[in-house]
Amino acid sequence: MIYNDEFVEYLKSNLGDPVKVTSTNIICRCPWCEYDKTDKKHYHLYISLKSPIFHCFYASCNHSGLIKKLLEKIEGKDTTEKFVSKENLEKFKSEKFFTKRLRNENPTVIPPLNEHIFPYKEQYLRKRFKFANTDIKNMKGLVFDIKSFVKINNVQLSDVHQRILDYLHTNFVGFVAEHGTVMSLRNVDDKSEFHYYKWKLSEMKFLDYYRLPGGNPHSNTIILGEGIFDIATEHIFDSIGMKSDARVYACGFSGGSYLALIKSLIFHEQIFRPDVIILSDKDVEQNNYKKLKKFNGHIIDTLNVYYNRTGKDFNITPIVPERFII
Repeated sequence: MIYNDEFVEYLKSNLGDPVKVTSTNIICRCPWCEYDKTDKKHYHLYISLKSPIFHCFYASCNHSGLIKKLLEKIEGKDTTEKFVSKENLEKFKSEKFFTKRLRNENPTVIPPLNEHIFPYKEQYLRKRFKFANTDIKNMKGLVFDIKSFVKINNVQLSDVHQRILDYLHTNFVGFVAEHGTVMSLRNVDDKSEFHYYKWKLSEMKFLDYYRLPGGNPHSNTIILGEGIFDIATEHIFDSIGMKSDARVYACGFSGGSYLALIKSLIFHEQIFRPDVIILSDKDVEQNNYKKLKKFNGHIIDTLNVYYNRTGKDFNITPIVPERFII
């Protein structure tokens, strides 16, 4: 925690209870939209414990920024150094500059696809997409030439990556996440036991994700899946009939939690209190989603879960969706 012990008491004195401290955030009343609302059990202002930043996740309020802005709102002046050491402030400024330079001045470059050099990679994707009439060249963040991607983007190779680079280049297709901090790689050899590799390229405060556009940029509906092929297949076939109403399709790559993905989309896509649709794997019980909705009803408006009756996930066709309202 970057704040001193008096900070939580300061928030209680000026904003009132409850002030909740989790492993990553302080959650309290927002002075812009909830200052006079004393009968609520859950508030929407999240203050990071790792960086001096805050964000309000209430649907009609989008205030966010440095903790200085919050303190100026509360008492009319900046008292940041009263609660955060100069050392932590300088460290944050350095990290913020590095992140800005990495993403804006040096955006991730995707090398041109050359299906003639990698015909087996194109064939693998066409098989995964059930040979639908899809232009592979238009797929977002798709990488065939792994070595060119590494060279163009000056990716620093660890000893492990040095050893496996040739193997990844020959046998894997990659998908780069929305903010360029992760590349998900899939082995085109179905017989290999090394099916999947997640390459972390840089750091990011929230979970990075792979994103496809829905048909309604003004909607609050987000469609989530565990992996790229779940959301990409649904994006192609629209088995649940929500493509024209959805704002985005997204996945956090295998291993990422849906809660982390939802929070990241809320923050980066500015989608507040989303209507969430999850394309679930068959082995995930509904009770897990009931807990997700129960403990996060303050940031989620509705939650619907679909299972595919014909297979374990939404990359198995023909898709026969079964809907459950959570």
